[in-house]
Amino acid sequence: MTDTRSVLYKLNTNANLFTQIFPPKTGKTIPLEPADFPIVRIKSDQSSYIFGIIGGVSSYNDTYIANLDKNVDYSKLNWKLLFTQKEQIKNYIVYQDELIYRTSKNASNFKICKTSIKNPDFDNPIVLVEEKKENVITDFEYVDGELFYITIKNGVDAKFFSKKENIEKEIKLPQASGNSYIAYEGNQLKVSLYSWTKPYQVYTYDRKKREFTLLDVNTNANYPEFNDFVVEEVEVPSHDGVKVPLSIIYKKGLKKDGNNRLISLSYGAYGASFSPFFSIPSLTWVNEGNIWALPHVRGGGEKGNDWHKAGFKTTKPNSWKDLIACTEYLIDQGYTSSKLNIAFGVSAAGITIGRAITERPDLFAVAVMNSPSINLIRSEIQPNGPNSVKEFGTVEIKEEFEALLKMDAYHHIKKGIDYPSTLITTGMNDGAVVPWDPAKFVAKMQTTNPNSKPILFSVDFDANHGGDGTTTTFYKNMVDTFAFALWQTGHPDYQPKE
Repeated sequence: MTDTRSVLYKLNTNANLFTQIFPPKTGKTIPLEPADFPIVRIKSDQSSYIFGIIGGVSSYNDTYIANLDKNVDYSKLNWKLLFTQKEQIKNYIVYQDELIYRTSKNASNFKICKTSIKNPDFDNPIVLVEEKKENVITDFEYVDGELFYITIKNGVDAKFFSKKENIEKEIKLPQASGNSYIAYEGNQLKVSLYSWTKPYQVYTYDRKKREFTLLDVNTNANYPEFNDFVVEEVEVPSHDGVKVPLSIIYKKGLKKDGNNRLISLSYGAYGASFSPFFSIPSLTWVNEGNIWALPHVRGGGEKGNDWHKAGFKTTKPNSWKDLIACTEYLIDQGYTSSKLNIAFGVSAAGITIGRAITERPDLFAVAVMNSPSINLIRSEIQPNGPNSVKEFGTVEIKEEFEALLKMDAYHHIKKGIDYPSTLITTGMNDGAVVPWDPAKFVAKMQTTNPNSKPILFSVDFDANHGGDGTTTTFYKNMVDTFAFALWQTGHPDYQPKE
């Protein structure tokens, strides 16, 4: 999709009657590339400002600002540039006439700053919270002169802080949390807590009493079958000595004798972090005596902005080499064996998994990839290609072409190699990763693989890149993933009956 626009449409009016807001239809020109997504945001119903963001897959965006008043004409907003990508601003709030923002500029783990919104000076802001050495600042709110913020270590260990009048304090969370978000809504400060083995909980925080109160959200959800799970958080040296966080979840009493089926879920792109989340299908897999592991490979954001850039364009090989290192660790430590090891991922994880199984096929028994990016040399000419160039590179630049070729799993399939059993799924309406790319990969694997292992291709003719949007289909896809993994790792209950 290219040449998009943000428009204002009033409900119960003619569908053809709308007002183009950003970029403006007339007046000042806003520079946009065809692949950019112009997005409009108003921070609250009390806001005096409206923001126009030039979005896409880039980590940071050029952002414009315009004033709002009661009689505003949205077709004639006076947009002014507020900040550009080079300021490396992730999120921001407006407090009176100040812009308070979180940035990785000269601070890979982020810092919180403020400047005037009318006359911003991003080169000399007031620093409210300095960058932390080992923890990434991931979220914040500013309420009545008090700053609240969240830090996360290795993407899996959240802490909550406040700072007022230069006094900084850690606020003990009501329960251990691997991931957390804060929001100020309806005069309430809300704190959401996430973990691998429990449903997320939302608390309100009383700023005067300094107390948490659990909101009635998900409080009735109880999964006693998940109580006896062990969560290990370790760091594994990769090919270059860099330590990669690895989350391992299994049932108490599991023997590390190499006889356990293990699924590793990895990604490593766009600076996205695999912070703790509650997944019933994944935990059901664990409850059956198997292992669920998450290698936090480079290209994600678990260790800040530098972690993303270390698996970005020309540094992308680190993503699959980190997966390989974590897999070797899991096998060496007896969690699993190469005959029981399954690699699983979605979308951009096709690069990480596709190249891991073509570079080290001996480590994996099974690979399952949903809508995988797996033919990067051709991705630029696809509907989402111009947008993806920002993350992976372009064939028009020599160094980036060479990087794309390295990360293109299709071009690394070799004849006569014993590749793992593979299941690839796609949606026929997928514009982000067109279905014929994974189809090519499957066809080439089928013609070059010397063994009798199945290389299967499942096409959903009603789905797009994210499936068809239904919970039923999501669970069906997870069932297919587990059934294929169990079948191909020799589970007796999943073998074809004669």
